[in-house]
Amino acid sequence: MTEITPLPVAPRGLTPEWLTAALRTSGALPGSTSISRVETDIIGAGVGFIGTVARLKMTYDGASEGPSTLIAKLPSEDPGSKMVGVAFGLYEREVQFYRDLAGDCGLPAPKAYFAHYDPAAGQAVILLEDLASGRFGDQVAGATLPEAELAIDAIGAFHAQWWQSPVFESHPWIKSGIETIRQPIQMMYEAVWPTALERFGDLFPDEIRAHIPDFGRRTMAALDQMALGPETLCHGDFRPDNLFYGAPGSDRPLVVCDWQGPGRATGVVDAAYYITGSLEPDDRRKHEDDLLRRYHTHLLEGGVKDYSFGQLKVDYRGYFAGVVAGAVVLLGTLPEGNDRGRKLIETTVNRFIAAMQDHNSLALLPE
Repeated sequence: MTEITPLPVAPRGLTPEWLTAALRTSGALPGSTSISRVETDIIGAGVGFIGTVARLKMTYDGASEGPSTLIAKLPSEDPGSKMVGVAFGLYEREVQFYRDLAGDCGLPAPKAYFAHYDPAAGQAVILLEDLASGRFGDQVAGATLPEAELAIDAIGAFHAQWWQSPVFESHPWIKSGIETIRQPIQMMYEAVWPTALERFGDLFPDEIRAHIPDFGRRTMAALDQMALGPETLCHGDFRPDNLFYGAPGSDRPLVVCDWQGPGRATGVVDAAYYITGSLEPDDRRKHEDDLLRRYHTHLLEGGVKDYSFGQLKVDYRGYFAGVVAGAVVLLGTLPEGNDRGRKLIETTVNRFIAAMQDHNSLALLPE
């Protein structure tokens, strides 16, 4: 794909002229075809924290030889949110994923018509297929057991394919996923935990609230221990909001979206995040062991030999604290007015705290 800079910094910059040039450079639009009109609809309000997502409806001059609709992803127009996305490499990582891996990574991903990152400006534009004939999951509402089984089947086979993969050496942009979790905790936790407790202290039971001031440091030590385990390619944000479930009979029953966070980590990162963050606590208690065994079976069937189910359970139990510490950072920095984002974080925190209590995860945190 040929570079086109400067890139638009907002959906209003996705003009017919710019889109025509972008789609021509990627080969998605013949040189004889032009876009004459674009209708833009901002979608996903309150879902993303550091980006803007819009649906574009195109009108063409003459016969339509390009996609009739597209999904556009751009960095947030909020300077603070964009700074976070640039600092942690989220925009660049997603562009690299669609350029290098999306076609044969082992998980169905949306087709990308255009994906570019301008490091000088910290700006990115990704143009994706507009998925139809199905629906996205809803993390706030929670996943059903069939949805969870489908997700775990997909991520288990994916992790087995990438287990200790030599391909990592060919893609230096695939960083440590554990380090991606550690960075915001290390950089921001001490500064924001008082605000998080002031605004959302009622989310934390007394036994956990008392540990919040020192929770960041102890969690980072636990993450250091987890980083010593075998690595695979993890999605990094594997949850219902990022999963598109195809309609019955679809040749793509599941499409995995939002690839800003892929990295090398122990596979339980994705499995634990989905199971604990997506199921209501009663459903999770009823099904988590079966889902974990289902996940582990996919690893074994994919040739993984160095990861026992016992170690998987230990890693699963120890993962919850990192999510809660990360949530403290989000709660301490969440902009006012993001009602859906607030509900999402609150719901997820409640589910993970319940899991921490059920598995006595605090006992695993280094002092």
